[in-house]
Amino acid sequence: MKKVIILIIALAVIITGFWIIFLQFEPTKKEAKEPTVTANKTTTKEQNSVSEIAIPTLFVHGYSGTANSFGGMINRLAEDGDVTKSLVMNVAADGTVSSKGDYDKFSHNPTIQVVFEDNKSSAANQTQWIQNVMKELKNNYHIEKVYAVGHSMGGVSLTSYIEKVGNDKTYPVLEKLVLIGAPLNGLVIGDDGVTAYDLTDSGPKKSSDRYSEFMKNKQKIPTNLHVLNIAGDTLNGTKSDGSVSVASALSGKFIFEGQAASYEEKTFTGKNAAHSKLHENTNVDAEVADFLWGIEKVD
Repeated sequence: MKKVIILIIALAVIITGFWIIFLQFEPTKKEAKEPTVTANKTTTKEQNSVSEIAIPTLFVHGYSGTANSFGGMINRLAEDGDVTKSLVMNVAADGTVSSKGDYDKFSHNPTIQVVFEDNKSSAANQTQWIQNVMKELKNNYHIEKVYAVGHSMGGVSLTSYIEKVGNDKTYPVLEKLVLIGAPLNGLVIGDDGVTAYDLTDSGPKKSSDRYSEFMKNKQKIPTNLHVLNIAGDTLNGTKSDGSVSVASALSGKFIFEGQAASYEEKTFTGKNAAHSKLHENTNVDAEVADFLWGIEKVD
């Protein structure tokens, strides 16, 4: 009988001990679960902040241009991690648009290069072709906002496109525009740097027919547009980049300033500021990257 009593007491002690241990460790288990939940919430928040829809940038070449015109700039920016090479939009002579590459709306600053099959056509045709490209981007890629960079006639055609389309919601909203060596007021260059089209404080002394149209329709320029206008001066006395005078390029001030949300201009000088070298100039790369994406490049 004593053995039974002792056995019962022993079992009671063991059960009591296990119960005390369980009570001591249960809060610790609950506490251990809480950081896991917090960590999961933090991770989700970080993923959402990264997964923002990107704004792609179009690159439009000029007269007689090819995929090589902006190919170097795009490659350099991609190698520096500033952009993601995405689409190449080829436009046939009849205006038909075809595309190569992949577009990821969550990629880092995606680029869209526009290449015209008939690269010696008129600015009017280029303007229509840009319109076709924009409609393709809106309808088939569901792109709502874009930036654009235009060299030479590409910049002229982009300016024409902006005034033609205005705030039409059929097309993506063009938020930022970079013009590089764009002959907005013609191609006249003076050997001594003086022409009838030189600028005054109130605008050009003389306007080309195209420039007159730009000024006539400037009120159609969206007021949310931000513009960077780049000119080149080789310092050979002509006050030009060899093809476009500084005055013609910077006449854009009187088209955009006071109508667009902002307008700024920059003139590059020296041999690397020649017309066809502007888009190969790493200092121009840096200016474009800073304006479009807020990326400051260090030499």
